[in-house]
Amino acid sequence: MADNRFERLFRILWPAGLVLFGIIIWIGWPLNIEAVPGGILHHQSAATAARVDAIQQAWTAAGLYERALVAMAGDILFITVYGLGSWYGGLAFMQDDRPRLRRMGMMLVGAAILFIATDYAETFSQIIQLWTREGSDTLAGIAATVRPVKIVAWLVTFFGILAALAVRRFSKPPA
Repeated sequence: MADNRFERLFRILWPAGLVLFGIIIWIGWPLNIEAVPGGILHHQSAATAARVDAIQQAWTAAGLYERALVAMAGDILFITVYGLGSWYGGLAFMQDDRPRLRRMGMMLVGAAILFIATDYAETFSQIIQLWTREGSDTLAGIAATVRPVKIVAWLVTFFGILAALAVRRFSKPPA
């Protein structure tokens, strides 16, 4: 069975990360305005300084600059809590006696590390541009480039954790 410390941290952090994800979506929802229909997601995928500037100017004109800062700062908290929860989940599954769960755990640890690294790169690139109120082709390019990798890593952690929980629940422990 899993090291109790890893299991305990997983059971606290991963669900807390999902709750934070919901809160961040709620906080960021008003950023979906006519000029920026995708809100934060639009900012993440804006690959040029000119596009970032247009998005940030639209938010400022709509009185949403501070909300964007809060949403992005909250995203850093989500990344940390959820990413660590996924990592601890992977470590917990790696401690299991069942080879399938150990392999799933290794995959989850790798995906969690990739998620944290790419989402930090994306979000810090966004926050710097928002904080300075100036788009940067380099930072916008970083955010847009790592975004697809971050999404895949997040999907692997989310569905991987669910799959590992199901395998642990419904598969027989080794004899």
